Amino acid sequence: MLINVMNKAHFDICVGPWTFRPYEEIIINVGPMDFDFKLIRGNPNLRVGKLNNAQYIKKHKLYLGNKFNFAYDDNDVNIGFAYKYAIEALADPIIKYLPKGETAYYSRPVPGKGGKGLNCRFFSSLRINQQGKTPVGPRDVFISHGIGDKNYWIGPHIQDYKYAFCPGPAWENRMKKTGYKGEIFQVGYTKLDPLFNGEYVKNSTDKLVVAWLPTHGYNNKHRGRSSFPMFSRFVNQISKDYQFVDGMHPTTKLHNKEKNYPTMQLLIDADVVIADAGSTVYEAWALGKPVIFPDWICKDDVLGHFKTDKNNLEYIIYDKVIGYHANNMKELNKMIEIAASDGMQQQEIELMESIFPNKLRGKSGETAAKALNELY
Repeated sequence: MLINVMNKAHFDICVGPWTFRPYEEIIINVGPMDFDFKLIRGNPNLRVGKLNNAQYIKKHKLYLGNKFNFAYDDNDVNIGFAYKYAIEALADPIIKYLPKGETAYYSRPVPGKGGKGLNCRFFSSLRINQQGKTPVGPRDVFISHGIGDKNYWIGPHIQDYKYAFCPGPAWENRMKKTGYKGEIFQVGYTKLDPLFNGEYVKNSTDKLVVAWLPTHGYNNKHRGRSSFPMFSRFVNQISKDYQFVDGMHPTTKLHNKEKNYPTMQLLIDADVVIADAGSTVYEAWALGKPVIFPDWICKDDVLGHFKTDKNNLEYIIYDKVIGYHANNMKELNKMIEIAASDGMQQQEIELMESIFPNKLRGKSGETAAKALNELY
């Protein structure tokens, strides 16, 4: 029998003698009981026997794309999408060093010119599959949307990716030890390039600036992995001698209907950062900012959540007491002055060097762009 088939994925799909190109509709002659036909019917990326493929392509914005494509992995990036600015903060420093006219943002991954385009994607393949997003293709590159160790980067969670970018040797070792078999490129952490390169200037103030920069809240058993919202009860106990500011996680801002911009200026302005178990810990340390951890809120839950993976970086930080750790609000207040005066300790400096080496700070976008050019 004759039947039309359209590939809605951004990569070639081969079944038997047929190769289905992205977004192309072809008519094939196949028996209804043939094994190949069962494979075709069972592939969720192939539209079989549909008559409205042109409308489908238009409705779902199936563009052909460029050489270097950056995927939001969300169809409505301007409505209810928490990570738009976070993704752009990571991608823009890379785009700066790629050929003009050969890059673009898309709501979903695209084939690119001649089907050879690269797609930079910012979420694990596990999350993509769980949420029913466009599956990872052979020309997709994993770049995590954050630098924190929430087990997004471990082997089983990114195994569908052939290529992965990471900030430094600690992350490469962790990815390999957890079973990732793809090709890894150490490129640094592109989001901080503008800060290292002087594009943000610290605001002048007579007071020490204390910034609370928590990760997103959790609803599960170990909700104390985030200091939000519990630490908000203690904010009024911070000494008035300090200027207190806060910067919420993108998902928290979305829930609160706040403007959703990255915490760049707050990181530059801060003299001391209060954080928990997310990207802002490492972002602050990379910039030389001491971090205080509210252990009475976070420690038990961080250690409890990661107890089966004691190589997790957040587990190590709390278990080995790396950084400034306060057992109560009184201790935290005292630590602010000490941390501002003494700065980062040797343990934090050494850990951060292995996570995000100094040689890549301010040069991550350029390094990542070179890697993408090599892959293309």
